[in-house]
Amino acid sequence: MGSFTRRVIALAFAALAAAVPAVHAQDDANAPATPEAREGERKARLELASTGLAKLYQVQPDARAAVEKAVGYAVFEVDSIYAVLFVGQKGKGVLFDNATRKPTFMLSSRAGTGPGLGKQKTYQIFVFKAKSAMDQFLAAGSAGADVGASMSTGKDGMVRSFNPSIDIYQVPASGMAVQASWGGTVYTVDSKLQ
Repeated sequence: MGSFTRRVIALAFAALAAAVPAVHAQDDANAPATPEAREGERKARLELASTGLAKLYQVQPDARAAVEKAVGYAVFEVDSIYAVLFVGQKGKGVLFDNATRKPTFMLSSRAGTGPGLGKQKTYQIFVFKAKSAMDQFLAAGSAGADVGASMSTGKDGMVRSFNPSIDIYQVPASGMAVQASWGGTVYTVDSKLQ
């Protein structure tokens, strides 16, 4: 690995380390203050999950069976900005355990680097085929889970995960971006809504 590549990777991780606390501090500042506001945000997240799944099933009808037979699944709505060499993402979502139907409200953030330009809103849907994969995703809850080891291919909305126990789908909701980026995504439990 060349010196330039090592510097780019170091820059990506430094940007992630700096951005994650700032993103979550902003989320805390914007957190619903009253019980009614928190309940409203919970309902909005549940609607977000329904909308994301509906969009997924439109482009990938076979995904419905995968979601229904899975141990659990999570749906996130993510806003992404690609500005020359900076990548920033911020999202919110909810994870469902199919055995209990209990929702766990979550946040996501990403900072990285790579060539790109544009702004995009997407739905990310994680399908957990093994309880251990879902438990690991949640166990990292307050510290953050990183499932950034994946790649996008094809037009079916599927993101190929390097973890065989997790299927990841990504469905554009709006916007357009051309990008190739490196960095890590952190998923955390949204303690303000639990």
